[in-house]
Amino acid sequence: MVNKTKEILSKETAIAVKAELAKYADTFAVEDTQKILKEVVNKVASDLLKKWLNENIDKVAREILREELDKTIRKQLAKNRKK
Repeated sequence: MVNKTKEILSKETAIAVKAELAKYADTFAVEDTQKILKEVVNKVASDLLKKWLNENIDKVAREILREELDKTIRKQLAKNRKK
């Protein structure tokens, strides 16, 4: 079903991004750079998340509902058999 990992980037991608950013560490003030990066990452992540949700949330919700309904029906059937 849904990948339950909390990591957005793979380890390899995170290392590559960190290495690329490290090239410019001496060029910019660290605080300013951190602020800009945070803003950019927040914007990009927000846009990507919004796009993903718009494309996938109906499928995710449908799958979760189907699983929960199946569990509820199985429990009810088991309960009825005991009577």
